[in-house]
Amino acid sequence: MKKLYVLILSLTITTLSFGQEIMLNGNFESWDNATTPTSYSKAESTEQEITEVHGGANSAKHTGGTKDIAQTITGIIPGSSYTISLWYKVKAGTGDGSDARIWCNWKAPSGNLTDNEDVLKGPNGSYLPTNNNAWTQYTTTVTAPATADAFYFEVRTYPGAIVYYDDFSVFKESVASPSLSILSPGNGDWVEGQDVDVTLSVQNFDVANGTADGHIHYSVDGGDAVMKYDTDPIALTGLSFGSHSITVELVDNSHAALATPVTAISTFNTY
Repeated sequence: MKKLYVLILSLTITTLSFGQEIMLNGNFESWDNATTPTSYSKAESTEQEITEVHGGANSAKHTGGTKDIAQTITGIIPGSSYTISLWYKVKAGTGDGSDARIWCNWKAPSGNLTDNEDVLKGPNGSYLPTNNNAWTQYTTTVTAPATADAFYFEVRTYPGAIVYYDDFSVFKESVASPSLSILSPGNGDWVEGQDVDVTLSVQNFDVANGTADGHIHYSVDGGDAVMKYDTDPIALTGLSFGSHSITVELVDNSHAALATPVTAISTFNTY
């Protein structure tokens, strides 16, 4: 297939789902009273602290004895990425090095899940480093298991230690939405002959026949939709000479448009 000139014009629809903080009062700025931080289901041996803080005006002073501070976070989306983060500081002169620990887990209707235990129950399943009594961040990014619908965030302080905690976070990472482009022929292209290969670019969407995110529908010159189950070029044959248009759309496995429709159109000429 020859062209008088080559003009590659990507006709793209791309959106981005922005990240979101889903933990409540992770900065400990709100307290029901001096020993009860707002929105936490457990806050054992906890006191509002206004001197030793990492950010803002408050932190949580936690006195050990295998005591917990915990919150259950609902609305988890399986397959999405979440960054778990906290800041902590072990009070000088307390503890023995095995003082503080993150103790989180995914939750499903059937009960607690064991996925990601190596990082959700401490670095390599161990205690948080004392780190010379300095404010220290622990963070990890994990993917929600297929059956997860909630996340249980917990920290523990062990006997003999006093730990200050601040700036807890469970952050749902942004996800690029599906996108679709017609790479060639570009809008306004002239194509020699009556056979045209239409080249596509599909991003963030797996195309297959019932085993992936969905597939492709395309129509030529407003005709009936044709199903396509791969991203190979679309071979159009026997076109009349003149102007033509092709409309391409990503659809789900039941042939329905996506919640946010993703389409691309190119109008070209054959000669």
